Amino acid sequence: MPALFFQQQLVITKHTMQPLNTHTILLCDAQHLNIDKFDLNTLLSPFELAVITRRKSNKAKQEYLATRLLLKYLVKQSSPEFAKLPAHHISSEFDEPSSKLLIHITGSNTVFSSCLSHSNGFVGAALNIERIEFGFDIEKISTKRPFEKLAKHFYHPDEVNLITQNQQQGAERFFRIWTLKEALAKATCQPIAKLLSPNVFDQLTQAHLRAVSCQYNEFDVSVVSNQSTDWQCSVVNTIDQLRGVLNF
Repeated sequence: MPALFFQQQLVITKHTMQPLNTHTILLCDAQHLNIDKFDLNTLLSPFELAVITRRKSNKAKQEYLATRLLLKYLVKQSSPEFAKLPAHHISSEFDEPSSKLLIHITGSNTVFSSCLSHSNGFVGAALNIERIEFGFDIEKISTKRPFEKLAKHFYHPDEVNLITQNQQQGAERFFRIWTLKEALAKATCQPIAKLLSPNVFDQLTQAHLRAVSCQYNEFDVSVVSNQSTDWQCSVVNTIDQLRGVLNF
């Protein structure tokens, strides 16, 4: 039994202004962002402005703005040469051929790979500076969803057994398996639909990938990588913590 995958292995700490490990995932609750209080023209690139304008719901706008601010903060903190660069000169654009969200810098050939996740207003962002196989996922644990029915319809029989044999932890196991599958999909640039029915634990072994996971409040978080599992999560209490670096 893959008991290790259901243990708390991923460390989540409160964010400070100390130098960031390049293996840092920033987390933030975007639900309290008041979009109207931000000068989006100074924070978002023309491409990003066009994208956020197309977002219909306020929640979608909040999540989009929060993830982009986290990414820009990570770029400026991890790369001293871009520390004084205006935020709107850092642009996140999805690249279809690589299935990656790439970060472009105005006036530079530097391109960063990145990874995002969001669930019910809780968002996360990370840079993949080494371009390794890497992905992470966040999902809210909901006991109201028919998780056993969903597992029996989509998951591998061995995964269903793991969920149904422990009624008290059934929901937690369902969502742990889900975040592992999503993180694996992002790390290997595969559609999640291809990874729903295979056994995710076998898939991780066959791909020579390692995974760490944990629960944070009502959310499950998993990280998959082909190198070290020293990825750490840092929670930004409010976007105001980013103000000094992003100059807003």
